Amino acid sequence: MSIMANKLQRWVQAGLISPTQHEAILAFETSHPQRSNWWLYSLMILGSAIIGLGVISLIASNWADIPDTVKLAANFTLLALLAAGIYWQYPNQSQGVWFEVLVVGFMLLCLASIGLISQIFHSGGAWYHALLFWALITALLSLFAHSLFTRFFWVTLFLSGLVWSIVAGVGTHFRHTLDEFPAALLLAPLLAALLYQLALRNKWLHGFASSLFFWFQVGAVIALVFADIARSGGELLDYQASRYLPAYIVAALLAIGILLQQQYRLTNKLLLLAALALLLLYYYPDLLFTGEQRYSLFDTYDHETVSFWQADDVRAPLLTLAILFLYAIHAGNVGHQRTFNLVTFLIGARFVILYFQAMGGLAATGVGLIISGGLIMGIAWLWYKGRERLRTWSKELQA
Repeated sequence: MSIMANKLQRWVQAGLISPTQHEAILAFETSHPQRSNWWLYSLMILGSAIIGLGVISLIASNWADIPDTVKLAANFTLLALLAAGIYWQYPNQSQGVWFEVLVVGFMLLCLASIGLISQIFHSGGAWYHALLFWALITALLSLFAHSLFTRFFWVTLFLSGLVWSIVAGVGTHFRHTLDEFPAALLLAPLLAALLYQLALRNKWLHGFASSLFFWFQVGAVIALVFADIARSGGELLDYQASRYLPAYIVAALLAIGILLQQQYRLTNKLLLLAALALLLLYYYPDLLFTGEQRYSLFDTYDHETVSFWQADDVRAPLLTLAILFLYAIHAGNVGHQRTFNLVTFLIGARFVILYFQAMGGLAATGVGLIISGGLIMGIAWLWYKGRERLRTWSKELQA
């Protein structure tokens, strides 16, 4: 609490808060130790997970000699003991970490129980179906968790199971995971964004909002990077548009949610809808990319090259930059400072990569390396100086 106390003291000296408010805030933070002792949760949960792995390794070494009835009895006994511990610790959940540790342990054991029952009764099934079933049976328990780690853990596995279950349900020949990988990459951020909107509208689901928003942003960056690399390399051309059907449906629902979002001004809605449309355009087969057109200023490619604006390996980064620029303006407009900084950094990094793509022959020479190093420094300086101007301008759009 020393950092918090020092900050509060400076705020009092600056006249931002009164001494009475200082004491009230300090008392509140002191009564909620889990806010500052996040490391304690992490270490306790890590310790319980290591103990669990140790128990599993001991059992696994003698697995074939243990009767199935003993396995099931031991499994459900452990579940009952953990459930009793959770019930016993629930009134004291705001006072310590044991409640969260027991909840995570119970969730992990539920997942292990699904695997155990499947192994004993040879029920089969895919891993993503198991994750989705696990998420459904532990959903109510996750609502009572106060730790961000617990809800983040649940959201991560739930999204994984839901995305792959949906993609597999639509695909008619789902024999290899890589065959459906692009569809899953596009669906994941869109689905996370849609669920994030639902979490904001329902007070019971507010605790999941931050985790869903995190996976939306991470998933969107991964989907964008993958599409950029694939399109620049002439891939995704023979991919069937029908595999993206779940993503199209979720995108339509997400667009409706954006339009109905009362907290966003018209400018923000248009920015998000434009970024969403461009992302869908990125993945749509054979509409903007041919896979055969390449650009090189110094003719470093063996085959025939085309003009700058016709090349796939130029159109792809330009489309990436457009999507990032639209979302950066939105983030700056709504005050998401960290997101704005990250996206503007990605814009600068993509400009550097685009330079090396177009000027690869020049960069191989000594003079080219000097020019390239100067360009990188210039882009870094422009990013550092220009991001604040861009954020200020984006905020002015609210007026």
